[in-house]
Amino acid sequence: MLDYNQQDKWPNGFGELQSPIKIDTSKLSAKRGQLNYHVLEDYRLKQEIDDGTTIRLTGSGSAEIFGRNFEFQQAHFHSPSEHVINGRRCPLEIHMVHKNVIGQLCVVALLVEHGETPNAPFQKIIDNYEKGETEPVDLNIKDWAPWYPVGFHYLGSLTTPPLTEGVEWLLVSNPDFTVSDDQVEWFRKHFGKDDRKLQPLNGRSIEFYK
Repeated sequence: MLDYNQQDKWPNGFGELQSPIKIDTSKLSAKRGQLNYHVLEDYRLKQEIDDGTTIRLTGSGSAEIFGRNFEFQQAHFHSPSEHVINGRRCPLEIHMVHKNVIGQLCVVALLVEHGETPNAPFQKIIDNYEKGETEPVDLNIKDWAPWYPVGFHYLGSLTTPPLTEGVEWLLVSNPDFTVSDDQVEWFRKHFGKDDRKLQPLNGRSIEFYK
């Protein structure tokens, strides 16, 4: 099982385009408009997997991302958020992993804030969870993708081994939902903190859409 307390022992030699990163919007020139991300076919989750460090959910769906079609592969969670925006982390970051026909990966990351009301789909995932097991689930998460997404676009890597580079990232800073303190506490109780350490930017460009 992946040990987040021993990150210095993870496989290394992985180059200079690693994720996650910290972003300072005062150093960026904002583009007026939304991220070019459009869901074509609703994301439908079919299988819920406890992989020891997070909950991973597989299913189907598709999206157009900057003019290219991608198929949804899986979603999983990190708490606190792995990416840091203007010096702060969100309580939850949801990674929705996509792949296109030539094998390119794109992760749409939702930076989720605290709210008063539990998120219903996330609660269903919690209620369906069985430690160490793979369980069927039937869940449509179309409401997780905002109709007008804004945030950041950059080139990075997977945040867990094999830490593959060449991964396109969309960080969506305005999802239309929040999660409750109880939901975040449940996740932390079961999985602990599962955020990778911040990685050097190494001169990469970041597109900022607002």
